[in-house]
Amino acid sequence: MDCQSNVIDNFVVLLLGILNDLKGMIMLIPKSMKAALLKDYHRPLELVDMPVPKPAEGEVLIQVEASGLCFTDVHIWKGEHAPPTLPLIMGHEGIGLVVALGLNASRLKVGDRVGIGYVYGACGHCRDCLTGGENYCPHFDATGYSVHGCFSEYVCVRDQWANKIPHGITPVEAAPLMCAGAAAYASIKKTGVQVGDTVAIFGMGGLGQYAVQISKLMGLRVIAVDISTEKLVTAKELGADETVTAGDKAGERIIALGGAHGCVNFAPVTSTWPIMLEACNPRARIVLTGVPAGEMAFFTYQVVERGLTVVGSSASNRQEMNELLRLAAGGKVKSVINEMPFDDINTALSELIEGRVEGRIVLTMKGADF
Repeated sequence: MDCQSNVIDNFVVLLLGILNDLKGMIMLIPKSMKAALLKDYHRPLELVDMPVPKPAEGEVLIQVEASGLCFTDVHIWKGEHAPPTLPLIMGHEGIGLVVALGLNASRLKVGDRVGIGYVYGACGHCRDCLTGGENYCPHFDATGYSVHGCFSEYVCVRDQWANKIPHGITPVEAAPLMCAGAAAYASIKKTGVQVGDTVAIFGMGGLGQYAVQISKLMGLRVIAVDISTEKLVTAKELGADETVTAGDKAGERIIALGGAHGCVNFAPVTSTWPIMLEACNPRARIVLTGVPAGEMAFFTYQVVERGLTVVGSSASNRQEMNELLRLAAGGKVKSVINEMPFDDINTALSELIEGRVEGRIVLTMKGADF
């Protein structure tokens, strides 16, 4: 009898242990969620209730904790460039917890904190995908553009494309890294500059602030350029060696400081282009990341005569994203972050459009616990 009792006791202990292991991994998922829906261009986003999506094969369902607001969202909201199909949930700087797994989604587990970036997924077998250019795949899908994004309480992402968030960085800190930080990191790498070289960074918004810190970590001399004195003060605090106010004499000023071996433009305006051409040393590389709404003159003579290289840079690949996250987890990459509740998304969008934001805006979900 005692033997039978011991077997039962051991079974109960084992069962309780299994239940304890599962505790916290079983998350209740509601049937509906709140989402900010873009129904018409140039119109306020509508906060609506929608069904919580179910993860398809190879996808995971994420409960969003924080979501960054990016200027790319402004372009989408205005219907600029290639307008997406509406209605649409925008947002491509999301951080959240995995709450459900689709069929054959085996890389992640429930409870993992992950980040959702601009690239929702790519084909995986074209030349670009196989050589680190998955963000240039002709068949890639963009989060918050060709598929629903992170301006909602729940979102589905591909298991292989979610970025695990390391310990040591909060969801609010991590959210802007999913696009702004990663784009800045990829842009600086594309300049091809070497340790000790000078890079001129144009635009001291969120991307520019990240780029200053990343450049210093790479051993570069940094010249920060912006029209705002306040933003230049911030750039100096983040490590910029020199600051230059954008204007008619900005190019001359940069040349007087030794010129630039690489220039990166994060400002979505055309006025920086002639300044960069003047500021560059021969054979320098200009990286264009900020996208102006209008056209700009190319000035072919200066590019050809001085052997300049002009490179476009959009988003980042997964390796660059993970490299950046490791830097950020060590406390080496930060930004000025304006935290706002998700319900205030239209106010946040207006502030971004009107240029009243220094750094990045991060929207936080009600009830998020971090």
